[in-house]
Amino acid sequence: MPITENENNMKYKMLILDIDDTLVPRGGGISQKNAAAIQKAREAGVYVTLATGRGYYGSSHVFRELGLDTYVINYAGAVINDIRTDKPIFVTELDNSFVQEILAMADDMNLHAHLYQGDRIVYEREHPYASAYCAALNLPYSIDSDIRKKIWQNVPKVLIITEPERVSELLPFFKKHFENRVEVSASSPGFIEFNRLGANKGTAAELLASRLGFGRDEVAAAGDNTLDLELVRWAGLGAVVADGNPDVKREADVIIPACAEDGVAYLIENYILKDDANGIMRNSGEKKDVQARL
Repeated sequence: MPITENENNMKYKMLILDIDDTLVPRGGGISQKNAAAIQKAREAGVYVTLATGRGYYGSSHVFRELGLDTYVINYAGAVINDIRTDKPIFVTELDNSFVQEILAMADDMNLHAHLYQGDRIVYEREHPYASAYCAALNLPYSIDSDIRKKIWQNVPKVLIITEPERVSELLPFFKKHFENRVEVSASSPGFIEFNRLGANKGTAAELLASRLGFGRDEVAAAGDNTLDLELVRWAGLGAVVADGNPDVKREADVIIPACAEDGVAYLIENYILKDDANGIMRNSGEKKDVQARL
């Protein structure tokens, strides 16, 4: 239910965090320092949520470890899920014509591509990138040799996985090819993501913030790559980690330490919980947890 009265008087009342390479380093987990800072922010009344390219299942262990229990933005903004019901409250899908165009281009360029059906991924043939991806996120998958002959519905995104060094060449190519037709962005090294036009983390953040009763200037967000660009631009305070994409860093209001250096904790301690008037850290114990009202 929407919040009609915010229960804290801090400048930033909502914090939206990207997961991979912002909150969680590659191959690692949530650091104790980041987890403690997030808990402190929540105790102070800050609404904390995640905006990730991952699907619901792939992000579930992260939001459950943090104790987040309301909403999460998945598939780079294509879906907003209600954690309490395990069901979406907002969904966009990529039209089958675009799905097939992406799959055909990937095949012609000898690139691995897969689509999503719920939290299951589907791809045409075995590929080491696909195996590694599914193993890393513990995702169910299926191999369908007829993938390019079918009419697919409810596809939130298509993902191409390639060598990280090729992304700088391929990303602008795909952006130009699908201009004004499909959202194209990069997330983790080697990942190029395709969503419905207009479906991105920024638009999803705006929708969720409005639902919760927060204005744009009350929202802080952190990310690292072009998948986070619209989110960083939209938020009242857009933060990017020091080792993030240079193009995204240029759009940031603030640069925070790298993911491996607990940049999220730095953001919370220095911008979210700090009193604007005197620069003193707020006492989180004095605030109510706004999430209890949702």
